[in-house]
Amino acid sequence: MINPFNTLAITWEKFADAFTYQVTGVIVVFGCLCLLCVILSISGAVATRMEEKRKAQAEAAKAAAAAAAPAPAPVAQQPVAVPEPTPAQVAALAAGIYNTAASSITPEIVAAIAAAVKVTVGSEARILDIKPVDTGYAQSGRSAIMNSHFPTRG
Repeated sequence: MINPFNTLAITWEKFADAFTYQVTGVIVVFGCLCLLCVILSISGAVATRMEEKRKAQAEAAKAAAAAAAPAPAPVAQQPVAVPEPTPAQVAALAAGIYNTAASSITPEIVAAIAAAVKVTVGSEARILDIKPVDTGYAQSGRSAIMNSHFPTRG
């Protein structure tokens, strides 16, 4: 015959064992985490002190070098003279841009390219020629990608 008190006692023992096991595991995990936190805090403090010493030594070396070296005399900066393009160069540039624009590139595209070059590189850059790019390579690449998306039939 089954004794309900005996069953309850067995159940309670299993529950107590499982509960003890879980609590012990949680305590071990949190203990390890606390230990890691302390170790990282100590190593961070040591690294900070080492970095401060290195910076102090670098600043001391800079100060010693500045005290030992004589002060350089100020140099007057001369503006760099940019040579003006000759009329022949201007004509060659205009002809190149016109020929390119006449082929397949519109004047708006030429103006956009010229503005982008001026903004990016500055006024010292000159556009010598604008040529359209052959799109055959790009088209074959797109075709290969599109064909890879469909299963082969046959």
